[in-house]
Amino acid sequence: MDPVLLVRLLEPPIFVGTCILLIWLSLPGANPLRATFRPVWRVLTRRGYLLYILIGFLVIGGDVVLTAVDAHFTAAVQRWFGPEAFSSLLWSIEGDFVAAFQRWTWPPLTWYLAWAYIVVFPALVPWAMAVFDYLGRTQKNISLLVAYILNYLLVLPFYVFFPVLECHEFRPGGEPFVRLALDDIHPAVMEVLRPMSGIDNCFPSFHTSLAVTVAAFAITSGRRAFAGVTSLMALSIIFSTLYLGIHWATDVAAGIAVGLVAYVLGEWLGRKFSPRLGQQKEAAAPTVTGLA
Repeated sequence: MDPVLLVRLLEPPIFVGTCILLIWLSLPGANPLRATFRPVWRVLTRRGYLLYILIGFLVIGGDVVLTAVDAHFTAAVQRWFGPEAFSSLLWSIEGDFVAAFQRWTWPPLTWYLAWAYIVVFPALVPWAMAVFDYLGRTQKNISLLVAYILNYLLVLPFYVFFPVLECHEFRPGGEPFVRLALDDIHPAVMEVLRPMSGIDNCFPSFHTSLAVTVAAFAITSGRRAFAGVTSLMALSIIFSTLYLGIHWATDVAAGIAVGLVAYVLGEWLGRKFSPRLGQQKEAAAPTVTGLA
């Protein structure tokens, strides 16, 4: 079978299985299937929930469109500043710092971090929203959606006007200083991923910013299991961007800042957009052993 086709066939069931696993770990004692699929049923049967899915598709669609037309913007910027001016700037700041993350590699760790980067990352928002839906925290879901949009809007201008090559594509002296560790699994993995990720859309790291935002929502939720699992996954995603040879350390630092700003603004704007929901007492969560 064609490896690219195989990756595409395996991606949906792995994604769904990952969502169920993460929700189960975040809500000890709860029925993970019920907690996972109840929001899906509500999206299909309640008009108010359609907004959630529409916003998600809007951001994903915007990313696909941007990736498709990004080369035109990049060419215009490069005519002004040079083909690798911004990547060279980061190289002058960092040198081969990211290479330190690949001095010791371990195949099981590579597979785990590939899973975190490729599968857990897109699961972050639906996973957190399913948990908040189960807990009856509508206001948190609204704030999370606003923060999700803000993450994308904050990084978008940099992707258009500040093109930075992924580390494995930058070649100081004609040779790459890190390798793309995803190729250790199979080149088909990146071939499937590439349409969703421009090769010069690197600064700030969107993987890092969204992971930080969702972790901040989980940590402030008051639910220890949710906060613990989300923090572990956020750290895994951030580490994966360096270990896999994709992002610069500067991308990660900027991504952390963007993620925190998006969280603060998302909480504030979410309450402002729905003042009545923000003033109401959150619905009581189901009594589940070990949930707190």
